[in-house]
Amino acid sequence: MNQEGIPATGKPPKDSRRWTLYTDGASSREGSEAGLILTRTEGEEVTYSLCFDFHTSNNEVEYEALLNGLRLAKQMGAEAVVALTDSRLDANQINGSFETKDKRMEKYVKIVQWLFKPFKEFIIKQIPRRENRRAHALSKLAST
Repeated sequence: MNQEGIPATGKPPKDSRRWTLYTDGASSREGSEAGLILTRTEGEEVTYSLCFDFHTSNNEVEYEALLNGLRLAKQMGAEAVVALTDSRLDANQINGSFETKDKRMEKYVKIVQWLFKPFKEFIIKQIPRRENRRAHALSKLAST
């Protein structure tokens, strides 16, 4: 997979089992929340707001959202996943563009890599925050 998130084949999957996953997370004194949207190319959509009973950093909760999204994609029978996040750190650590210096982040990267192994193709890309508004809104919804 290259820096732009394109798989080694150079072509994104064009399969009916291809899903797009939008994730976002936020951490505050009140707790940690995440939102995720899983959409299939045919238009089927699953949305979740998650509230965690443990405190994390913003980076960790972004990973938690991705982990939960990948688990959901597997349950939905996805064969290919395009994960879109506004977290520069997550996308680049998973793509290998950024070094993982923190032990906790290193564990998250390993878990993500383990979770995406069953998929025929996996792409992760950082997107601008404005393109991730719905997942962000779902993460805020979890705190209410």
